[in-house]
Amino acid sequence: MCAIMLSLCAGRLLQVQAFDTEGDAAAATARLQQAQTIPAARGQITDAYGTVLATTEPAFAITADPTLTAPNAAAIADVLVAHLGGEPADYLPSLTKPNTRFAYVAKKVPAATYARVVAELNDRDLSGIFREVDPVRSYPNNELASNIVGFTGWDGKGQGGLELSMNDQLTGTDGKEVYDQAPNGNRIPLGSNVLDPAVNGTNYQLTIDAELQWMAERGLAQQAKDVRAKTGTVVVMNIKTGEVLAMANYPSFDSNKPGAAKPEHLGNRAVQSAYEPGSVQKVLTMAAVIDDGKATDETRVVVPGRIQSGDLKIKDVWEHGEIHLTSRGILAKSSNIGTVLLARQIPKQRLYDRLRDFGLGQPTGVELPGEAAGYLPKREMPDYSRDQISFGQGLSVTAIQEAAAVAGIVNGGVYNSPTIVKGATDAEGNALEIERPEPRRVVSAETSTMVTSMMESILDRDDYTDLLGVENYRSGGKTGTAQRYNDECSCYRGRTTSYAGVAPIENPEILTYVVLDDVKGGDSGAKTAGPLYRDVMEFALPRYGVMPSTTEPHTGGQEW
Repeated sequence: MCAIMLSLCAGRLLQVQAFDTEGDAAAATARLQQAQTIPAARGQITDAYGTVLATTEPAFAITADPTLTAPNAAAIADVLVAHLGGEPADYLPSLTKPNTRFAYVAKKVPAATYARVVAELNDRDLSGIFREVDPVRSYPNNELASNIVGFTGWDGKGQGGLELSMNDQLTGTDGKEVYDQAPNGNRIPLGSNVLDPAVNGTNYQLTIDAELQWMAERGLAQQAKDVRAKTGTVVVMNIKTGEVLAMANYPSFDSNKPGAAKPEHLGNRAVQSAYEPGSVQKVLTMAAVIDDGKATDETRVVVPGRIQSGDLKIKDVWEHGEIHLTSRGILAKSSNIGTVLLARQIPKQRLYDRLRDFGLGQPTGVELPGEAAGYLPKREMPDYSRDQISFGQGLSVTAIQEAAAVAGIVNGGVYNSPTIVKGATDAEGNALEIERPEPRRVVSAETSTMVTSMMESILDRDDYTDLLGVENYRSGGKTGTAQRYNDECSCYRGRTTSYAGVAPIENPEILTYVVLDDVKGGDSGAKTAGPLYRDVMEFALPRYGVMPSTTEPHTGGQEW
């Protein structure tokens, strides 16, 4: 007992003599207190089946007390070089920094590496090196879904994709620890210690299917190269729910190495890039005209070889004289002239309202940053603008907008806002409520059935059956080929090709929309985008347990 008392007295004497030069013990104690931030663990991002797309791995920032490291700086630097790489000159300035007891030596050092550094320093009796928690954000699948997931910066904050749009929720709230520290940098075992724990970030489970995403990304990259497209995107959607099952971009990047990619490849073209959709837009126009009672799939139209629109004349992609087509034939053969004649049956203000109902001219609200609104002419547009937008020119859309619009039309007429978030949990695993827009009716069930049936008629052509037909399933869709606006010349140069298709026609469940921009190796959506659409659908439909079709396809009825 006496020994303990002598020890305590000696400790007190050391404190007073060494640190309490002004006789104020309380002030001396305050000077020895250290505060340390405890970073919250960033939330994890997984696919719909639990595959990890983004996670946080343990790591540390190595710090130094230069008053302790300066005398042995060269030896300590040698240890750091052996484990961290670099040259001694990279570390010596921090180890010898004057007039301070704190300096950063290295950041984002994996926990295992830090352990090896400490072990060797201890073996060599070298002191003055400490640590701070400094976790590393990791993307185990590299490029997979990188344009959706995004990436973080050096400070751990989201810089793109979901990492950016959900940064506050993923980040959580840092904690803080205040403790007493001895002059040699060690904590005083019996000193005060106040801990305010961190609250870890929200975990997000996406609607994305990693395997389907991988297939779509690889297929898109190959198809874009085959047709010499500058960029491309694929959107695969669950028609019944609006869930995005895959969203591929080409070119893409590795979320672990965003600095190695060109800046223009770091975004997500499916939500950020607007373009003229071309003839895929005719599905929306047909739905609007039919739902307003101005046509049916059997409406007969006399289609001339040219039609006046403003100061210009509109023509079809193929030369013809006067022909007789039904509405079904107009959509199947993709007649611009026939579409214009049908669109003129409703007021242009009404056409504008219907396109707004379908989600055009406004962001869809999908949970990704930088979503473009696209462009619709004003409600009081000139007559020639009404003509143009009816067949996909003079307006712009994003791939997610157009995909959601077509999905809503074939989904019994009920539009679901597109989403990439399936669910979220807090740090304790408790489910969090996700606010979602209510589904809304955009056309009647009867209109939906009729337009969906009309979309199947594109397969009446034998060559299109080979390009666009989905084995074992009745399917349908619409091709798109549009002039491409070039910002460099402020003119139209090149083309954007696309195909939006759904299956099975009897009860559509999955939609795939392929868009290829600045295509130089093909002149139609069927030949350029069609093969990738077919491959994706033949993979996705069985994967999601969609039963093969057992009924015969609708054929004929295109002419009169």
